[in-house]
Amino acid sequence: MGRIIAFANYKGGVGKTTSVVNTAYALSANGHKVLVVDLDPQGNASLTLGRYNPFEQEYTVGNLLADKELSPDKCLVQTPYEIDLIPANLDTYALVAALPPNSAKRIYGLKNKLAELSRQGIDHDYVLIDCPPQIEGALITNAIAAADYYVLPIEGESVYALQGVGHLMQAIEAIREDSGSTIKLLGALVTMFDMRTTAGKTVMQAITKYFKDTAFKTVIRRNTTINKANLSNRCVCDLDPKSFGCADYRSFAEEMVQRIGQVQDSS
Repeated sequence: MGRIIAFANYKGGVGKTTSVVNTAYALSANGHKVLVVDLDPQGNASLTLGRYNPFEQEYTVGNLLADKELSPDKCLVQTPYEIDLIPANLDTYALVAALPPNSAKRIYGLKNKLAELSRQGIDHDYVLIDCPPQIEGALITNAIAAADYYVLPIEGESVYALQGVGHLMQAIEAIREDSGSTIKLLGALVTMFDMRTTAGKTVMQAITKYFKDTAFKTVIRRNTTINKANLSNRCVCDLDPKSFGCADYRSFAEEMVQRIGQVQDSS
């Protein structure tokens, strides 16, 4: 199994799912074998990549975590984008909530299933996890226990962009220690950025000051094509390969791969 990267933010509407699906698309277009694990029961990544209603999927990540006997390859959906997908839908909440309070599957379920997938000979260069907008719970715990790195998408125009970020990072650190995970912050990704506005400039300065070199150099500019792609449940490079949105996510995917290589070389 290759590198596992969780995209996490306890806030909704910060471009988390958009970043997962479009980064996956860019990585796949560059010849990498990619798996997206949708851990957000809203199922938006599943809808975009799977191209139809997540409730029509036979198995979801909820089934995968709840059923010890379910083979992970049964949950893989082949998408039109040549990206593998383990989908989610709203039933995922109930399936995970039904797990016994002391069940190891509340922490290590995803990690163990991904390892099993690798033992089956199904390997991926990159596994991207779309986390639910939560700061605690079995789903986010599973993501942190399984991942090597996490990316923190932050909205580039909200004056509240950094509010709660420290608490989220502390919560991830606590789960990391409790689960024995080796997860590291790969970087903060600024999304929905508009350099023409005072708010955009102010928020960017605050994010750069807070994260320093950990902020990715690539920013995702506010772009109507991204909005159109989201509304039509498509990846932005699929909708318009010449758009700013496509260029930004291609750039980010390259920077992410480069940063992972730098981290590995220094460790």
